[in-house]
Amino acid sequence: MEKQERRLQLLENFIYLVIWVVVLVMPLWNIDQLENTSEVDWEPAFHAWKMICPLLILFLVNNYILLPFLLIRKKSWLYLLFTICAIGLTIICCIKNMPGQEIPDNRPPRENRNQEQAQGQRPPMPPKRMQRSDPQIPDHRLKQDNQPNQGSFRLPPFIAPHFLIVILIIGVNMAIKFLFKSIRDDHRMKSLEKQTFEVELAYLKHQINPHFFMNTLNNIHALIDIDKEKAQKTVLELSKIMRYVLYDTSLPSVSLDKEIHFLSNYIELMKIRYTEQVDIRISLPGEIPNTQIPPLLFISFLENAFKHGISYKNKSFIHLSMEIKETELHCLIINSYCHTKKIGETGIGLENTRKRLRLLYDTNYTLHIENKDDQYHVLLIIPIQL
Repeated sequence: MEKQERRLQLLENFIYLVIWVVVLVMPLWNIDQLENTSEVDWEPAFHAWKMICPLLILFLVNNYILLPFLLIRKKSWLYLLFTICAIGLTIICCIKNMPGQEIPDNRPPRENRNQEQAQGQRPPMPPKRMQRSDPQIPDHRLKQDNQPNQGSFRLPPFIAPHFLIVILIIGVNMAIKFLFKSIRDDHRMKSLEKQTFEVELAYLKHQINPHFFMNTLNNIHALIDIDKEKAQKTVLELSKIMRYVLYDTSLPSVSLDKEIHFLSNYIELMKIRYTEQVDIRISLPGEIPNTQIPPLLFISFLENAFKHGISYKNKSFIHLSMEIKETELHCLIINSYCHTKKIGETGIGLENTRKRLRLLYDTNYTLHIENKDDQYHVLLIIPIQL
């Protein structure tokens, strides 16, 4: 996250640098050689750089002080006040740095004026304002010519170009600054969403672990009174399962091979407890590809199959099949239904698994649970990368 923000900051400063290098190099295009010499006339470039310096200082103040400390922190009125002052000072500096211009003198040469005075001729006088004594002049013409020009306020011609340039600099600076700010905010939002997702996912996964161990310990407790040898064997199988749950599932993903072995160990653990009246069948892929999947995705459905699908009085069955079709993993669990309570309506394990699937795959998965003819069908299809 910090590296990404650093890169964006460097890119923003690089854009500013390129723009100002181009602006400072442009005056060099107008450099000419002096007549009859090999020297270069640098004076136009120096005058242009003197004009550019106040604009560059205005940009630095606006970009590194006014924008980050006032406008971005929602101090709009202070930013407006300081910006107006900065614009005024910049325009004054630009006008002072303007090269001097000679005022054209339209009067005749001094010698001609002296001759005219010697001959008794008076120089022409400027035209007088129209007088009321002239009957041929209409009243409205007289009022228009005698009254000063009244109209809307206009900037003096030597200020208007500088004002427009200053507004252009501030506008472009604000546009680039807020563009990169929006990009940084977007990256921060995505990072925050990712952190929230990971925390919620870890919370749901750790809720599954205690739920699984409580069910298994209840099974061992029931076996101690029935068959101690089976109880000892159950503890051994449980240790294998605990090793996987406590160590491997702390990672965001595990190999498909480890997850399948974990399910096989769990089924062997259940076979120790239940009698031969329960028909337990497993169909797993012959070749397990080297791919990663989130841990503990299937255990809740298998737990519910053993919990709600087995009866000590009637024949029961649990069939688990897994197969890989192209880029999808299909897991189908079919079991007999021996309870009036529907599988999946209650229970923290199933509900957390549903939430995990939504967080992990959004809508790119299939979970279909159906009850028909006293059988429960659970089909889970998730995408995998081969």
